[in-house]
Amino acid sequence: MTKRPGRPRWQLLADDLRQRVSSGDYSPGDQLPAKTSLAEQWEVSVNTVERALTELRDEGLVETFHGLGSFVRSQPEPATAEDELEEIRERLARLETQMEEVYSNLVLNHPSATSDTSIEEAG
Repeated sequence: MTKRPGRPRWQLLADDLRQRVSSGDYSPGDQLPAKTSLAEQWEVSVNTVERALTELRDEGLVETFHGLGSFVRSQPEPATAEDELEEIRERLARLETQMEEVYSNLVLNHPSATSDTSIEEAG
């Protein structure tokens, strides 16, 4: 293990595992070494290993199953710009509906006529 000043050991471990996944050492579906094995290899506590795995779980890189271990997740195909734009439009439509409900509950007029025009012009 190479120490880098200023970086916690759990981050170094997470970086190492992340790099091993991206380089193909661990493929989707592969099981990562047990926490105790990683702790011995890195000369850290199991809690430190757990913190690194939590980081990777939060990123969606691995998933852990109680009693089975941690596994590399399949990575979804990157969304196209068109898919992302469609998702944004759908979310915006849902927000617009929610805002109309809020305004009606407050007995206010919703300024949707002017905002609809500007959104359509931008798209």
